[in-house]
Amino acid sequence: METFTTDAINIKTYPISENDSIVVMFSKEMGLIRGIAKGAKSPKSKLGARMQSLVANKLMLNKKKNLDIIKEASAINPFNKLRYDLDKLTMAFYTLEVINTFCKDEDKDEEENSLIYDLLYKTLENIQNAESKPKIILAVIKFQLIFMQLMGLGLELERCLKCSKIVKDDALFSIQTGGIICPDCEIENVQYVKLHKKIREFLIALLKTPVDKKTMYDDLVNDKITNGCFNLLKKYIEITGNKKSKSLKVMEAAKVS
Repeated sequence: METFTTDAINIKTYPISENDSIVVMFSKEMGLIRGIAKGAKSPKSKLGARMQSLVANKLMLNKKKNLDIIKEASAINPFNKLRYDLDKLTMAFYTLEVINTFCKDEDKDEEENSLIYDLLYKTLENIQNAESKPKIILAVIKFQLIFMQLMGLGLELERCLKCSKIVKDDALFSIQTGGIICPDCEIENVQYVKLHKKIREFLIALLKTPVDKKTMYDDLVNDKITNGCFNLLKKYIEITGNKKSKSLKVMEAAKVS
């Protein structure tokens, strides 16, 4: 029986019997993988809490034709501080949803998988260590920008989609196409929103900076800036992935009630 080890972050878990669960994980080497955690729901299980969503583990699995068997799990980071703050927890689950929407099962591109794993891991750290709501959202904006670029779906924020010229001032941004056009250019049947020069500079700086490094804007952000940019990127991601976020709906419902 083939056995392998990998670092992986749990994306979601769902039961298949009274004691067993299936765990969807993002592996540093293989992308999305699915494994059976036998006895995970039993009080005496050694897997137990390590199979919860948002836990990073070092795993040992037995390779099977359909679903691998999780034999051992050693927690690398349980991200406990995420679990006591609704805003942090919701934004963390949002990142997992995005990963699950765009990534493929057992992707063979190890380099890309490693980059995505590191991005997700560092994003979860940034979220749990954030000291304010704008900083929580800022961590997720960085994730949105860099992840979509890794997927080959990055935003074009510097050059006009129509004439290819570098845009130096305010621009028009299309959520459908994920790019900007000059104020003088026009593409039929495409809707645009005005994107201020300073906001473009802010997003470009975030995109070009490693997710665990600060930019000159990090200490200047406020609710208005972060909420506006997050929602813009969220809409682009929803349109591109053809799927709306469930975790954000849950948060909105919880706050209303």
